[in-house]
Amino acid sequence: MREAGVAALPSPVEFPDAGTARPIEQIAWGKMTTVYRAELDGRTVALKIYRRRYIDRHAARHPTNIAEFEFNRNAAFRSAPGLARHAPRPIACVHGPSVTAFAQELVEGDLYLDVSVRRGGPIEPVFDQIRRIVDIAHAHGLFDIDLHALNVLVVEDGGEEIPVFFDFNAIPFYQDPRNPFEALALRLGVIDERTRDRKKLRTFHDFEKFLKRRARVLARRTA
Repeated sequence: MREAGVAALPSPVEFPDAGTARPIEQIAWGKMTTVYRAELDGRTVALKIYRRRYIDRHAARHPTNIAEFEFNRNAAFRSAPGLARHAPRPIACVHGPSVTAFAQELVEGDLYLDVSVRRGGPIEPVFDQIRRIVDIAHAHGLFDIDLHALNVLVVEDGGEEIPVFFDFNAIPFYQDPRNPFEALALRLGVIDERTRDRKKLRTFHDFEKFLKRRARVLARRTA
């Protein structure tokens, strides 16, 4: 979730294959990460620094560290035909005892939720694109893409508003189902990998839920 704020800047982050990212300002604060505008090798990037709690939680569920996992999911999404303009370019990741971080192309835009609230309802041309993006992702083996209105930016691109997905750190539910009933339903074929994305499309404009989620995150931040 993107939610900007003021905080002390962290130390520069060294990426072995990309150079040193030097934070400039905090631009977002979410449950799993704090995101900074940073300079890396002469370009401005989004620098995600993961919280230890979620680094460890991810490690207990998946063999790939969370930064590499997000890098790979981002790259796979972006490489699907027709989806490159709908995701930032992944640049570098690092995992170590002092920091776990991911550098991503910085995309300027506003959260779908915020734009929709300002305009008083769904942004139908953008939402139509989101539905097509889900179909393309599924056709290329990408499922449970953490689809909700706090994870999609509305971006101006060539005079057109397009959706851009920027969060790829959630483990797909079917890879490690936490709910035993979901696990059973998967085994029996009652649901499949597409199920959660389809459900989230149906509830995408349930903004009350997202606003409550944002309030909880901000409350944790200020506690």
